[in-house]
Amino acid sequence: MRFSEPMSSVVPGLHGRVLGVLARTDRALTGRAVAGLLQSPASPSGVQKVLADLVDNGVVIAEPAGRARLYTLNRDHVAAPAIDQLARLRDVLLDRIRAEAEAWEIPAKAIWLFGSTARGQGDAGSDVDLLIVRPDDVDASDPVWLRQVDTLSAHASLWSGNSCEVVEYSGQEVRDLISRKERIVNELRRDAVPITGSTPRQTLDRKAG
Repeated sequence: MRFSEPMSSVVPGLHGRVLGVLARTDRALTGRAVAGLLQSPASPSGVQKVLADLVDNGVVIAEPAGRARLYTLNRDHVAAPAIDQLARLRDVLLDRIRAEAEAWEIPAKAIWLFGSTARGQGDAGSDVDLLIVRPDDVDASDPVWLRQVDTLSAHASLWSGNSCEVVEYSGQEVRDLISRKERIVNELRRDAVPITGSTPRQTLDRKAG
């Protein structure tokens, strides 16, 4: 999955990228504004051609605004629900991970997404990076715990098409990272997206000790 522009994972080319921009907002946008919101550059003329095609198919609505035209996704179109779903593929993935993790026999203290996918910059070759905080009273070699983590990692890879990499710490190990002011703590504060359990702010802003 291309996390920076999820729509293009299924609808390749500029059509998918333009639809992804329009699906994320209810604001009417000029063609130049749509081009400016793309994660990677595209020519305004190319964007205008795509918008004209989408208007011809009724998926996008165009309204005159002086010498310009304003474009919005036609949310009454039969394709609109599918377009919305494709535009939020990362959220759908996190919902699946959350649902599985919250059914664990041994609950995690926290699970967060971090790295490029958390920043919305990942592409098809990027990992889905999960940080899992294990309860202090659960041994790292506990077979139930290991099975849960391995199964979730395998499922996340299957659901996304990206390799899933798990970084695991016990609660005490996280507190040690905080007390040593390790760089990863600042990175997690800045980028981590909570999936289940305590949030990065609740965990990382807590005084060590």
